[in-house]
Amino acid sequence: MRDKDFITASGIFTTIIVTVIGVGIFSYPRELASIVGTDGWIVTIMAGFETYLLIYIAYRTLKSNGYNKFNIILEDNFGKILGGILAVIFVAYNVFTISIGMRIFVEVIKMYLLEKTPTEFLIIVTILSGIYLVRSELENLIKFNEVSFWIMFISVGLILLFTLNKTDFTNILPVLSNKPDTYLMALKSTIYSFAGIEIIYLIGPFAKNKLHVNKTAIKSIVFITLFYVIIVVFSLAIFSKEQTKILLWPTITMINSININGAFIERWEGVVMAIWVIFYFTTFSNIYYLSSDIVKDVFRLGDVKLSSALIAPVIYIIALYPQDIAELYNISNKFIPPLFIYSLIVLPIIILLSGKIKNMGNRGKAISLLLICIILTGCWDKVEIERTDLVSIMGVDAGVDIGKTKELKNIKPTDPITSIDLKKFHVTFGIPDLSKLEPGKGDVSQDKYIDVDGYSIQDAVSNAIAESSRSIRFSHVKILILGENLMKYPDSVKEVIDYLQREPSLNRNIYIVMSDGDAEKYVKFNTPAEISVENYILGMVESDLKNSTVVPVTLNDFLIEMSEDGNSIVPRIVVDKDNNNIKISGTFVIKNFAQKGILNSTQTSNIELLKGTLRGGKKMIYVDEHPLDIRIDNTSRKIRVLQENGKLIFNIDLDIEGQIKNYYTDNETFSVDKLNQIEHDFNEAITKECKSVVRSTQRELQVDPIGFREYVEKYHPGVWRQVKYKWDDTYKNAVVNINVNTKIRRIGVTK
Repeated sequence: MRDKDFITASGIFTTIIVTVIGVGIFSYPRELASIVGTDGWIVTIMAGFETYLLIYIAYRTLKSNGYNKFNIILEDNFGKILGGILAVIFVAYNVFTISIGMRIFVEVIKMYLLEKTPTEFLIIVTILSGIYLVRSELENLIKFNEVSFWIMFISVGLILLFTLNKTDFTNILPVLSNKPDTYLMALKSTIYSFAGIEIIYLIGPFAKNKLHVNKTAIKSIVFITLFYVIIVVFSLAIFSKEQTKILLWPTITMINSININGAFIERWEGVVMAIWVIFYFTTFSNIYYLSSDIVKDVFRLGDVKLSSALIAPVIYIIALYPQDIAELYNISNKFIPPLFIYSLIVLPIIILLSGKIKNMGNRGKAISLLLICIILTGCWDKVEIERTDLVSIMGVDAGVDIGKTKELKNIKPTDPITSIDLKKFHVTFGIPDLSKLEPGKGDVSQDKYIDVDGYSIQDAVSNAIAESSRSIRFSHVKILILGENLMKYPDSVKEVIDYLQREPSLNRNIYIVMSDGDAEKYVKFNTPAEISVENYILGMVESDLKNSTVVPVTLNDFLIEMSEDGNSIVPRIVVDKDNNNIKISGTFVIKNFAQKGILNSTQTSNIELLKGTLRGGKKMIYVDEHPLDIRIDNTSRKIRVLQENGKLIFNIDLDIEGQIKNYYTDNETFSVDKLNQIEHDFNEAITKECKSVVRSTQRELQVDPIGFREYVEKYHPGVWRQVKYKWDDTYKNAVVNINVNTKIRRIGVTK
């Protein structure tokens, strides 16, 4: 260190931010959604104000004690013995926090990237990397923070831009829908996510301009608060409230679900883990240095290198102590709150009161550290492509034993279920045969197939691995097919959905379809148009993104809908016997996790129109005994709700823009009266079609694919509270009025 006061305002700003925003940001949206639902961003702003008060108290503590180091402040106010004890308790809080954070960090690394690498090895490597940086002195640590800041937040910013096409920002509605005590409970939980502000005790004494420390700290808290708000809003916008509640790490799942067709990076697990490593390591290294520095001064060790080595075994033991992820979070929730209150509230206030009474490195080091992290990752998780089966399509059917409910009910929790040959699910995996890929033979191979049975989906996966003698990876799955027979067993469907939610390697942007008959038949179908059936089905689904004959449903869409009320609509694939090929024919309707009925392509298109999500398409009416095709270029929907005599009245206004694509040569459309008549006839036809599909879904199928429930809950929370517990009857008896207004903008190049 060249001089005592060397930390610039930029160093203070970046250090506070990268220390506070650690791995907690990845579970932060879930914690808030579980308590206050869609109001998490409001609680975050409240927590930001509260955190400013805490960091201001810390700043005042430093200022009133001449910007001395933390241990000197404690000794001056309480004496060497009591001051030393208070300092050790403060260190215990910080060491415990980074140890628990390290275990969470390692668990996620193992889940998404290094599954076979031992936990102990990952913890040791992380600690050794931290020791290396701590031994490089504080100046190098500050430079490391400044470099990491830009890497972290530019990366996250770009990633959030890539997710914009998957967001629905109306998911943050309704606003202020909770009781006051609920907000206080959430605020109490949220404030712990701002832990790390105690780093000001380390960097404050070395600030170049100490008068600006408070102003810089305020800016850092504003940045942190805004970043947390953005993450919460994006998580809700992508996953909805219900899905955010059940995802352990919503932010990781959000980043992992990015899918950019044709991009250089197709799979984002490596990017996610790189960001995860930086977010944790900046917090770990800064708090580790703070703790080591205090221990060095309290016990007069003379060098932070020795104190960091003494703390390392403690971190290792605490990080390994929890037996599983549930115990990990339980220990965290039990011990961190009281230690947080002591370290960041009680102790600084006592110091201030005590004072009143008395008055009355460089970049090369950072690069070396990153190289160490890369080199010491180990070889446990190396992937030999020739020893790996990359699943591209997956079909799930009902097994032969799925209906044996009596036998299943007799199985006790203590029975050795793994020894029972229970064929509850039949799973078919389609895997590209990479051995057929040779130079000059193209880049698409035919599939090979693995058929297995199991008492669960995971059991079927294990059986497939045993049968193929290879590891199986789902990171390249494009299509998931659910068999029609499976949807007759709601409890079994729930088990499948649970697996799909828990499995981290499944990309949430894969498409889901349901088959007319067994899914296995479609996975193994030889289509004349494509070598691989998954590419053929994928092409049909993505083609429907433009013509809207069928609603494409991603895994993320499906899980959101099923987690909210067990209802969804999923594209239906059938075998076209005339052409001996697969085609998409309407949608299956799912209610309460079971198949309820089928909607044809026209009905499905009209549902999209009523939802306001129709991207385009074609409609036909008969005019003068001839078909007239109108291509829909743009649509918009406005919906209003009234409550009269205990009934809900929905008024839907549909605005459609289109152009005439086909008529017949002996008639002209190039006149105002003719176009007005065509528009009027088209309005009448679309109104009748829409009323028909509303009647079918509302009365016969008793499902709500249009989203009336979501609309009332988001935009009319007062009405929702009245009908929430009797929604099925309220929806069934609601009145739906539809008004269509069509404007034909173009008629082609002829009259």
